[in-house]
Amino acid sequence: MELQTWLAFFAACWVISLSPGAGAIASMSSGLQYGFWRGYWNALGLQLGLAVQIAIVGAGVGAILTASATAFYAIKWFGVAYLVYLAIKQWRALPSDMSDDAAVRQIGKPMALV
Repeated sequence: MELQTWLAFFAACWVISLSPGAGAIASMSSGLQYGFWRGYWNALGLQLGLAVQIAIVGAGVGAILTASATAFYAIKWFGVAYLVYLAIKQWRALPSDMSDDAAVRQIGKPMALV
C-alpha cells in the first residue's frame, strides 16, 4: 500500500470515528427528551445487543453459515419476512400526534446557574 493511500485511509478513519453513530444519537435524543434513565436504558440496550453480536461471532456461526448454504438462505429469508412484517405493521399503525404542544418539555431548572 502506498503511503499516500494509507494516509488518506488513516485520515478518513479518524474523521469517521469522531462522529457519533446512530446509537449514540438515539441515546442522546432519548436522554434529552425523556430524562437520564430513559437514555441510560437505551444505551444499556445497545450494549447488550453488541454483546449478543460478539457472542454470535465467538460461537462461530459465520463459519457454520459459510459451510451450509441452506442455513444461510433460511436466515436470509427469515430476515426478509421479518422486514416485511415490520413494514406492514408500520403501515397499519395509526399516525402519532406531531404537534409542538406534545413535544415541549422543560429540561433542567432555568435558574440553576444563578
